[in-house]
Amino acid sequence: MISLYKPGNSLVHRVPAGWKLLALTLSLVPITVYGKNLVGSLIELVAVFTLFIVAGVGAKGFLKHLWKLKVLLIIVAVPQIIFNGAVQGAYNSVAVIVGVLLAALLSLTTKTSDIVELLQKITRSRSFALLIALSINSIALVLGFSNNISEASLARGVKPNPVRQIVTLFVVSLRYADDYAEALAARGVVV
Repeated sequence: MISLYKPGNSLVHRVPAGWKLLALTLSLVPITVYGKNLVGSLIELVAVFTLFIVAGVGAKGFLKHLWKLKVLLIIVAVPQIIFNGAVQGAYNSVAVIVGVLLAALLSLTTKTSDIVELLQKITRSRSFALLIALSINSIALVLGFSNNISEASLARGVKPNPVRQIVTLFVVSLRYADDYAEALAARGVVV
């Protein structure tokens, strides 16, 4: 399984997986409630930035992850701006990106095996635990696919086109998901 996990000894790394998952889940509520204005959005971004610093990822690592989310930002922001207006659409988009960055931080600081083990204890279902762990780690996969698509465009000398990149990202992601599902089914995993 592809993972973002980076070994470390930071305060965030030492927090048990259960507490991290609980914190992620509970943090999504205030993100949606209080992130509807400029102050709330700025507080969310500063809080996530601070967590990345505490986790030892650093400002450069935070900006690198933020940059990797540019395609996702387009996918999220365009419909938000069209249906909710520029200001509210921007705040909603920031809330989504902050949630994704928090999930990425969870993946950066927690072994996938720890997440699967915890979820298996909670749900008493290995298949469900694997499904959730795969969902969390899919961030790493989609980010990797996005980077590969961008690099391939640049290598061919083609000017990046957001629509073409998004369509390609969907196709690559769906193809990978289909192949992965077949591999799991061949090994007897039923989800």
